[in-house]
Amino acid sequence: MRNISYILAIFLAALSVYPEVKWEIMPESTNVVSQKSTQLKMTATWTGFETISVRTPRFKELKGALVKDIVSYNESKPGAGGTQHTATYVIELLVTNAPGTSVETGFIEVMSRGLEDSEFKSSDLSGVTLNVRGSALPWLLIGSAAAVIFAALLIFFAVKKKNAKKADARPEQNLEEEYLSKLEESKELRLKGETAAYFGKCEGLLRNYLRAKYSIADLDSFGEKEAKEMSVDQRMLRTAKDVCALCFNVRYAGYEPSAMEEKRAYDFLKELLIRNKPNRQKETDELYI
Repeated sequence: MRNISYILAIFLAALSVYPEVKWEIMPESTNVVSQKSTQLKMTATWTGFETISVRTPRFKELKGALVKDIVSYNESKPGAGGTQHTATYVIELLVTNAPGTSVETGFIEVMSRGLEDSEFKSSDLSGVTLNVRGSALPWLLIGSAAAVIFAALLIFFAVKKKNAKKADARPEQNLEEEYLSKLEESKELRLKGETAAYFGKCEGLLRNYLRAKYSIADLDSFGEKEAKEMSVDQRMLRTAKDVCALCFNVRYAGYEPSAMEEKRAYDFLKELLIRNKPNRQKETDELYI
């Protein structure tokens, strides 16, 4: 009886430890061009049936480049030993150092936690070094390209001048109208009962809109300090993070939302877009969710 209790205790302890998350860094190229963009692809993988959350990697001592954008996506598929999970972050860097120097990412902090954990566990990955070089285009090619561009500009302005009187007088669709149109498409998913796809659609629209409207590359790590510097409404920001967390739990943690929570995700995004439409917002308007 004592041996059975001992084995059971070991088994329960093993269940409380989530699988190891393995990270891999893959630079687009180790030779980068000054004042041009390059990409770092960071991938976290683990195998098992447990739900694990990973956060956007953070550069502690990035030198010689600036982070322009971060795009993330997740994938899960059945495999030997359990479900194989992959979280990928594509980080776009603008190289600022001069030719002949290098870009040093320094140690990169990565964080993950299991569904039962209250806090994220962090660790540091060894960074990469990228060599900076100048543009390799020969002067003849540069001159030819400039001539082609100049000719194209002449043709463009000539055609523009000719067709100026025939221009369509209808106003261009603004950013908010574009996303309102996309938001309407999510209704069909909700009516069909495709809950995970519906919340995935809402989360994608919300993150992409904030990226396009306020240049928020990573909503999860965007804090109050950045919000003040960029004049972003902090109440809206907190609600947006709550909605994205709800969407994540529905898609990956098996959470079953209520009808009110389904409506909340849709209503918040719709009200945000309507409030931000040009010439529609008033000083007394508030966003209540």
